[in-house]
Amino acid sequence: MIINIQPGKFWDEGKAVSTLFRRNISVYIYGGADKEYAEKCLRDFNSMPDELISDICRAAIKFCFSSMNRWAEIDKREDVEKALPIVLSPDMPERDILKCIKPLTLSVRESEDGQVGWQVEFDCGWETEKGMEIVVLGGKLIYLGPFADHSPWDEIPANPDINFADNQ
Repeated sequence: MIINIQPGKFWDEGKAVSTLFRRNISVYIYGGADKEYAEKCLRDFNSMPDELISDICRAAIKFCFSSMNRWAEIDKREDVEKALPIVLSPDMPERDILKCIKPLTLSVRESEDGQVGWQVEFDCGWETEKGMEIVVLGGKLIYLGPFADHSPWDEIPANPDINFADNQ
């Protein structure tokens, strides 16, 4: 349930709970979307099937290791890795990566084709400047990478250096 919705210049902002991450998040409802559709998106986010959660985890792991390689180029990998709440390894349980990300904002834009689509901004320990973003459309992960404020109906880049989702 989205509560305390306040009107804003570009979007209305409310508060909700992420059940998977057990934390409060902000919800941005952009012009054209209404509270009923925003509630549908929140339910979709909070009831993701295991397959979608696994897709997110695998993509987040790829994003994490790619970032670690960039940190290694400037001799900062060890510092960043020490700050993470888990030990990174190629064979770690995929859901362990969820301990490294914190959802901040669920963004809801008007559906352009009747499908449910939403975007979530995350704080994550390996990308401290931009954070992480996931975009889901019709129950499929279409983007996971650095935050870029994509809409589910944007043309999402298929570049594997910035979009780590397998379902491109």
